[in-house]
Amino acid sequence: MSNSLSANTMENKLAKYGVTEPVKRPKIKPVKKLDLDTPEGKLIVLSEAKRMMQIHKNTFKRLACL
Repeated sequence: MSNSLSANTMENKLAKYGVTEPVKRPKIKPVKKLDLDTPEGKLIVLSEAKRMMQIHKNTFKRLACL
């Protein structure tokens, strides 16, 4: 009973966007692995490190004084 109720509720929610029947889509699993040894990977590491240094500047200053 609750199954049909939730299906009707979903249809009503999608109907306001013009969707009358939802389509089942297959789940896509991520397969990409990052290789940080390449020049592009080293650039990612460098840019993320710079970003962390900018965001947490005061925290790193306090840690340096310990």
